[in-house]
Amino acid sequence: MFKGKNAVGKTNLLEAISFLSPGTGFRKDVIQNFIFQKQEKLKASITFDFNHEDLDNHLTILMGSKDERWSKQYFLNDKKIQQQKLLDIFQLFWFTEIDKVYFIKDAQYQRNTINRIICYFDPKLFGFLSRYTILRREKRRILQSSQDFSWLVSLDKQLFDIGRAIIEIKKKFLSEYQTFVSDSNKLFFDFEINPSFGLLQTESFLEKFRKDLSDENQKPYDHKLQSQYDPKKSVFEITHNQKNISQLSSAQSKMLILSLLLSCAKFLNRKKITIFLIDEIFDNFDMINIEKVIQYCAENKFQTFFSTTDNFSLQGKIDNLEIKEIY
Repeated sequence: MFKGKNAVGKTNLLEAISFLSPGTGFRKDVIQNFIFQKQEKLKASITFDFNHEDLDNHLTILMGSKDERWSKQYFLNDKKIQQQKLLDIFQLFWFTEIDKVYFIKDAQYQRNTINRIICYFDPKLFGFLSRYTILRREKRRILQSSQDFSWLVSLDKQLFDIGRAIIEIKKKFLSEYQTFVSDSNKLFFDFEINPSFGLLQTESFLEKFRKDLSDENQKPYDHKLQSQYDPKKSVFEITHNQKNISQLSSAQSKMLILSLLLSCAKFLNRKKITIFLIDEIFDNFDMINIEKVIQYCAENKFQTFFSTTDNFSLQGKIDNLEIKEIY
């Protein structure tokens, strides 16, 4: 646990760790801003040494520029690897006050969070989602520049096949996760899972998806699918006592999201290093819930990093908790 006043660098430490996840860390900033832009040849790197049960890994994440393009590269035990390979070794979860706001107000943010979690369940989903996005861009480009219907038919088939694969992975995750949740009597905060239409009536959903793919070829000035029939957007929602997240108090909504993330981390805690980053979320929590969160992470052997400006004293005994004052 990192404790200290505001603006001493606690969140920067957590953000550096968040680069273990593909992408630009939990602040979602553009990669150019991580390095002083006037020094084009400057490279920044973060190095981690992991010793976890039978896993012993040395990982370096290098950020720099090449041919005026910024990039992020991974080197595991001094060998360059693709970022998708990290999903076979690590699973990284995080929760911040900003995440709470986005999760409540932005449906796309909710979907992206759940998709990222399912990628830890089956790393093939990461490749399918990336390929799907590339094909959608390619189709939009063709619709805007030409009417090559033979190529559009080929793209639609690829999109449909990948869309079905995405849905099937999500359904498998949902089935196993629902069983896990129903069998678990120790959720941090109770919630219900409400699957989307695509996960409940898959064949009907896919037929509507196929029809939308075909229909958009007739509308060259409208290059977006109907959102409810997009496999990338087909996930689930969570509620508490049948109330959706926007109907709950600030403390309840925070506990609901955290409960989802903690239970998913426990469900997916299989032969991987599980890392949890929790940044400044103890506001609105009483000491009982603060200790409950920390104890949950300790009992499930997550490598967890907390940051807080609160000067509270933990009353209960929590094994392996190290508190560092940051000045």
